[in-house]
Amino acid sequence: MPVVRSGLGNFFVQRNRPLMWQEAEEEASLSFYMLPENWMKKPDKLKKRLPEWLEWAGSSGQLWLAPEIRRIYAWRPGVPETELMRLFWKEQKSCRSMIVVMPDFGKEDFYEEIGEEADCLRQFLGEDYGALNGLLLISRVLENEEIQISLEEEVPYYAHIYQDAGLPVICAGTAAAHGFDDGICIDMRPGYRIPFRKLPRKLLYLDMTSDPEKERLLSVKRKDICYVSALNFLDTYVRKRYNTNRY
Repeated sequence: MPVVRSGLGNFFVQRNRPLMWQEAEEEASLSFYMLPENWMKKPDKLKKRLPEWLEWAGSSGQLWLAPEIRRIYAWRPGVPETELMRLFWKEQKSCRSMIVVMPDFGKEDFYEEIGEEADCLRQFLGEDYGALNGLLLISRVLENEEIQISLEEEVPYYAHIYQDAGLPVICAGTAAAHGFDDGICIDMRPGYRIPFRKLPRKLLYLDMTSDPEKERLLSVKRKDICYVSALNFLDTYVRKRYNTNRY
């Protein structure tokens, strides 16, 4: 039964509406909603009530549903917002090299697409590139090209990274098998076909798209790679904070 504390020793039981509390993190602000226990006991009624309630709860940000609710209600997570992706990345071990599979922004013009990619990377990475000695961006507009290029002259943010840290931002259409061993890969692109043979050894693969097919592929073809999805991360992360802060 969901319980909320109000003052010293006073408890109020919430029977008919979700209990909510908020928690501010360095990278993101999270809102927690705990459904009443009697909702969970009636799955058929829960399925009918959830769409309207989820529309309301999701009006101010992205939603994550706990595994218990996902077993009742069909739901697929989207790619997390930048703040959550940063939080996911920051909670992992420190790596010296990074591969980022950039989203497909659907621009036909090459420079418009890489401009969108640069904005995305700036929001995600910010100034937190000082510990890196390798940064490779996998771009949709280069996927048919067997080349790697540096775009400091075309993209001010990439020029800033190079001038500030001496770190060239390399753009390519596929992963590099050499120079990124024991690094980290941030996959932001839904539907991305992983070139598993070309991935570096012992990679930490953070799948922001939470695609079970990507997990299956890497678990079968590349057992040296550690796969972690945003959904699994949030399952653990949120549950820890729920257990810590609910009383």
